Amino acid sequence: MPRRTTIYLLLEMSRQFTREIFHGMIRWSNIYGPVSFVAATGGDLCQSLPQLGSRENIGLIARLPTPGVVEAVQKIKIPLITIEPSVEEYVQIKQQLQISEIVSNSPAIAQLGFDHFRARGFRQFGFCGLPHRIWSSNRQEAFIKCAEDADCPCSVYPIPKDAENLSPEKERPHLAAWLQSLPKPIAILCCNDDRGAQLIQVCQEYDILVPDEVAVLGVDNDELLCELSTPKLSSVKLDLENVGFEAMDLLWKMISGTKSGYHRIPLEPLRITTRNSTDVVSLEDDIVNRAIRFIRNSYQMPIGVSDVARELDISRRTLERHFFEVLHSSVWEQIQTFRLEQARHLLEETGETVERIAILSGFQNIKPMLRFFYQREGITPSEYRQKKNEKALSPEVLQKKTKRRKAKKEQKILKEQ
Repeated sequence: MPRRTTIYLLLEMSRQFTREIFHGMIRWSNIYGPVSFVAATGGDLCQSLPQLGSRENIGLIARLPTPGVVEAVQKIKIPLITIEPSVEEYVQIKQQLQISEIVSNSPAIAQLGFDHFRARGFRQFGFCGLPHRIWSSNRQEAFIKCAEDADCPCSVYPIPKDAENLSPEKERPHLAAWLQSLPKPIAILCCNDDRGAQLIQVCQEYDILVPDEVAVLGVDNDELLCELSTPKLSSVKLDLENVGFEAMDLLWKMISGTKSGYHRIPLEPLRITTRNSTDVVSLEDDIVNRAIRFIRNSYQMPIGVSDVARELDISRRTLERHFFEVLHSSVWEQIQTFRLEQARHLLEETGETVERIAILSGFQNIKPMLRFFYQREGITPSEYRQKKNEKALSPEVLQKKTKRRKAKKEQKILKEQ
C-alpha cells in the first residue's frame, strides 16, 4: 500500500446514494488503510475538480455531472473511477482515457421493478425519466423491453425540450398532463427517487390517487426522501456499500500499478423496499384483491388457507379456483411467498438466527422455512446469508475464509477416523 495515499471524492454529499458508497470505501480503508479522503465541500451535483498538487499516490472518484468537469478530466493523468456518468461528452472520452466506471445494471433494475408491479396485478406501465442522463435512458429502455416481452403497454413521459431549464414548479403542468392522459390503474417506474417523489407530489396536487390509480416506484432507496413523500415512496435498493468497497479496492490497485486500463464495476439491485406508493393489488378479480390484502397484513401470523376463506366469507374451493385463474398459483403459495420475502430481508439486514427469522417471518418454525426456501432459492437460508455477506469481502479476505473452512473440515474428518 503506497504511503499517504489520498483519495479525492468529487461527489455530492447530500444523497444517501453516495453516502452508502462512502461507507464501503471507509470499510475498505479500515481493513487495508491508511488512506486520506478529501471530500468535495459542495452539496449538489455541480462540482469542480480540486487543486490536486502532487500527482503521486492520488486517486479520484467522481460523478462527472457536467461537460466542464469532463473537460478538466481530460487534462489530468491520475487513476479515476466515475459513478453513473451522466453526460454524452463522457462517453466520447472514456475509452480513449481508459476511465473506469461504476454502472448500475439497468436490465436487472428494470426487471425487478416490473416483476414487483406484475405481482400486484398491473397490466399497464409507464416510465418517468430525466433529460440528458445516460443512466436514466438506460433504465427507460430496459423497462420498455420488460413490458414488450410481457406484451404489455408502456407509456413514457415526453420530456419537454427545455426541461433542463424548467424549475420543478414550471415542469409540474407537463407531468400532470401526462399523468392525466394515462389509462388507470397504471404502474410507473421512475429513474430515481427524486423523480418518484416529484411524481407523487404532482399526483397529490391534481387529485390522482396513489397507489390506487398510479403506483409509483423509485430507484436508490434514499430513505429520508422516500419516507418524506406522502404516500411514502417504494424504491429499488442498490448494493451501494459493496460497490464502494470494490471501487476502493480497484482504485488502490490502479494507484499501486498492479492494475491499469478500463474496468467496469456493476452496481446490482438488492431488492425492493415496499412502502405505501406500491402497496396495492391491481386485479380485476375482487376476491383475489381482497385475499391478497388480507395475506399481506397477516402473513406473519399463523394463518392458513381456511383463515383467508373465512375472512372473505367464501368457500375454500371457490377461493382456490380464483387464485389459479388469476395468479396461476395456490393461496398457500402466495402466503409462503410473502413470508419468504420477509425472511430474505431479515437474513440480509439482521444478525438474527435462522430459527428466530423463521418465527418473525410467519413460518412458525424452521422446518417449513428450510423446505420452502430451498425450493425457491436452491440454497439454505444460512448459505443465502453467507453468499450475501461474502459479496462484501475482498478476494484476499474471502480466500482466507475459504482456507479456514477447508482446514476445519479436514480436522473434522481426521477426528472421525
